[in-house]
Order: sequence, then structure tokens, then C-alpha cells
Amino acid sequence: MTFFADPYWHDGPHWWFVFFPLVWIAGLLVVFWIIRRTGGFGGRRHHVETGIDVLERRFAAGEIDADEYRRRRAVLDEPRT
Repeated sequence: MTFFADPYWHDGPHWWFVFFPLVWIAGLLVVFWIIRRTGGFGGRRHHVETGIDVLERRFAAGEIDADEYRRRRAVLDEPRT
């Protein structure tokens, strides 16, 4: 029964009882978020194909010729306003 007579716990655990589990939960959520953002858990990250990616793929596959490629590339490289 000396445990209950401990002078350091005479008033109970107070807010530490709630604080430490919240810290552990927050830490686990941060670790989970980092793993998901880096493509962990064997998941594939979704790659959005840009217009230039499509143009290069079509040129490589022979769907468009070099003149068509240059003309369309020039349009895609123009600064947007």
C-alpha cells in the first residue's frame, strides 16, 4: 500500500493522463502521413500526365511528325497570361 502513499502522486496524474496518449497518437499520425506522402506501403503515386508528356509520347510513338511536334511544343512553351 505504499504506492498510494507516494508523495509525487498524491493528487493523481492530472493532465498528464490525457497529454501523453495524445502525444503518441499525434506522433503516429505524423509517421503515417510521412510514409503515405513518400509512396510507402507499396502504394503507387498517381502521376498526372502533362500536355508536354502527351506530346512527347505521341511523337515517340510516331503518331505525329517532327514539324507537328515542334509547332505544338512551341504553343505549350508559350508563357501563360
